[in-house]
Amino acid sequence: MKSLRSFYKTSSLRNVGVFLLWALAFLLVAGKFLIPAFKVKQIEKQILTLNGLNVKYNDDPQVSHFLQSIKENKGYLCLGTSEASTLSGGNYYDFLNNDSSIAPRFSILYGAGRTCGTFIPLLLHHRNEVKSLKIIYFINPVYWRTDLVDVNLEYWTRYISYGVCRKVELSEKEKSLYFKPVEAYFDKLNVLQKASLLVEYFVRNLRKSYFQDLRLMFYPEEYDKSLYYISPEKTPLLNYPNFGRIDTENVDTTWNVLKSFHSKDWFKSIDTANNYRYEELATFISLCKNLGIETTFVVGPINGRFIQNYDPASLKAYQETANKIKQLLITKEATFIDASDISFTPGAFNDHQHHSSYGAFLIYQKVKSRLK
Repeated sequence: MKSLRSFYKTSSLRNVGVFLLWALAFLLVAGKFLIPAFKVKQIEKQILTLNGLNVKYNDDPQVSHFLQSIKENKGYLCLGTSEASTLSGGNYYDFLNNDSSIAPRFSILYGAGRTCGTFIPLLLHHRNEVKSLKIIYFINPVYWRTDLVDVNLEYWTRYISYGVCRKVELSEKEKSLYFKPVEAYFDKLNVLQKASLLVEYFVRNLRKSYFQDLRLMFYPEEYDKSLYYISPEKTPLLNYPNFGRIDTENVDTTWNVLKSFHSKDWFKSIDTANNYRYEELATFISLCKNLGIETTFVVGPINGRFIQNYDPASLKAYQETANKIKQLLITKEATFIDASDISFTPGAFNDHQHHSSYGAFLIYQKVKSRLK
């Protein structure tokens, strides 16, 4: 009993706690030196997409493997925001991937608010690997509206780690050329947020030796199971429901939305005074050119019928924004596909801002025509 009481003294418990903390810190640091990093031995199949956390934290070897798998298979990387998400009837990259007349395959990274600026740190970290990479970047003009036109802290912290951004090595000239959209994100963070995000990043890197490298040393087959490869078999395009046809049963052609869409008040007007999105896009264009990336931009459609019915005064601002985007692409001598003529096509939208599978079919036709 005496020994038990002695052990449970506050001073004893404190000493045990301190010892455990030091032991944990030692094991985490030692793991970086004692456990060999997992390496991909051979790259064959093209990866369709990556887990969001792999991209956010620039995980090794996942991100490098992803980029190299696209290049070595002479494929394309499609980037976009929420309009590029999975559609039950198929999105434009699904149709491209399963078109038997098109040889290259199409990988995808997308997400609501995942605009081009959030990819800048990743491309800079992988300068050599992205050289000659082929990218299709989808521009949705709705990101120039009042609630999306500026840096969104929630989106940035969701898709890219502050620690990854801070680790990009740049000269002062490169910072001024490529890093302004990222620094705008930095400006939104306070000191405590920055400290917290850095700690999170470094702890994740330290634990990687055990949670990834050590585990894969014993079970290397688990690595392939964690990735999403493009199937070598192509699904016949006619297997997609309503391929190339308007879903007349479920579409309200007056508003050009699904009949199930009832949140019309989500619509926001364009902010014509804020230039952040233009600056972000211009920076991304310059970065891609200077890194040797072959980028094709797609200027997406707006839901013209919906806007005309809901707020006719906003239609002109939306159309002018799309035209300014195209003019910026022309001025920067960027290759682009103009899909803005789909804006008033019946059945091309699911809601006030996202194209439908039929809209995706029309976009697919434009991209296919450019590739041919």
